[in-house]
Amino acid sequence: MTNGTGLGGRKATPRLWLAPAVIVSVVMAVLAALYLGGTVNSSDHLSAFPVAIVDADTGVTTASGQRADVGRQIAGSLREGIDHDKFDLRSLSLAEAKHELGRAKLYGAIVLPPNLSRKLTALASGAVSGAAVERPEITVYTNPLANTSSASVVNTLANRALTRADHAVGKELLAKVTAARAKAAPAHGRAVPGTTRLVLSAPMDVRVTPFQHVPDGTGNGLSAFYYALLLVLAGFTGSLIVANLVDAQLGFAPKEFGPRYRMEPHSGRSRLATLALKWGIMTGVAVVVATVYLAIADGLGMPLDHPWQLWGLSVLAITAVAVVVQSILALLGSLGMVVNLFLFIVLSVPSAGGAAPLEATPSVVRFLGTFEPLHQIYVGVRSVLYFGAVWDAGLGRAVTAAAAALVLGLGAGVLGTLAYDRKGLARHHGAPSMELPAAA
Repeated sequence: MTNGTGLGGRKATPRLWLAPAVIVSVVMAVLAALYLGGTVNSSDHLSAFPVAIVDADTGVTTASGQRADVGRQIAGSLREGIDHDKFDLRSLSLAEAKHELGRAKLYGAIVLPPNLSRKLTALASGAVSGAAVERPEITVYTNPLANTSSASVVNTLANRALTRADHAVGKELLAKVTAARAKAAPAHGRAVPGTTRLVLSAPMDVRVTPFQHVPDGTGNGLSAFYYALLLVLAGFTGSLIVANLVDAQLGFAPKEFGPRYRMEPHSGRSRLATLALKWGIMTGVAVVVATVYLAIADGLGMPLDHPWQLWGLSVLAITAVAVVVQSILALLGSLGMVVNLFLFIVLSVPSAGGAAPLEATPSVVRFLGTFEPLHQIYVGVRSVLYFGAVWDAGLGRAVTAAAAALVLGLGAGVLGTLAYDRKGLARHHGAPSMELPAAA
């Protein structure tokens, strides 16, 4: 009988098993809530989703001398009918809309063409005279490179809004044509032929098209997200590996290889000196890993129009993440592992904005996206890979955030470990070097 103890070990009190069980359960619960909550029923969480309305219609003066401006009518109807809490509908020129789309500041744009009123007027006249006419074309631009799932939101919005507008304009045209036909040929009554009625009931042709087509080799526009995730994992996971290996080598933690257990002699290094060593190692690792990532991406056929910018951002991002991770570990010890897990994985991945736009996620996830590292890195990688490495397309935000994190991590790490060293809080276990078989 063991009386609740391990083989020659300490009694299994609740304290021994309760803390791991609670921590793991809490981490997994938060993970599930954020992952599922950020993807289930995303349409219910829309907030300030940026879409432009471009009214380029120049209007037309009819034969009777009346001024027709259908574009203004449709644009006004869209502005009045849209839920402004869910959508940020911006009235822009075509040039402004293309500029914003090209910098991932818009997820879509509804473009009313310059000849909209003219073609609709001609359509009504042709229904009376029998002349050949064509329907005006409204273009709806999506921006799948800004976010792959944003295109479906834009498509749904445009479909609902423009269907209502199309029916309203069609009803008005049909009334005008009916009146004109009755006036021109009273003997035939007010009836409009079925084919003509069908065309007039939906007089506008809506064409949905991506502003920029998703290139091959981008994983349907997801390569930026996965590349950013790799950068965070390099800094996070790499730091954990380096911390364990360095601590073991310097005698702060045991080495275990299979059944072998060894405690090296205590090195006597201060906390600050040990942290500086880990930072230096991870800086070198960042350069190597960034180079390896770039080589693998090129070998797999990813479009790399700006390789140097991607490499530089990768080095900066990995280094910044590593510095913060190492500082947290140095200041909090074992608790730092849990804090880092939450900061860089549990809270960071759902708020990245790669799988779904942050404007289609719950408010708590949008809030996390304002500071969580993965989102900041993602918009920078997205800018480099898809939007010409333009500074205000996300690259500037990524560089600024990484630099700020780097400075904050360095400052907190230096000040914290220096304070520990000055108070004599040395990492010393007092045990001699030993090499024993690990417990079975």
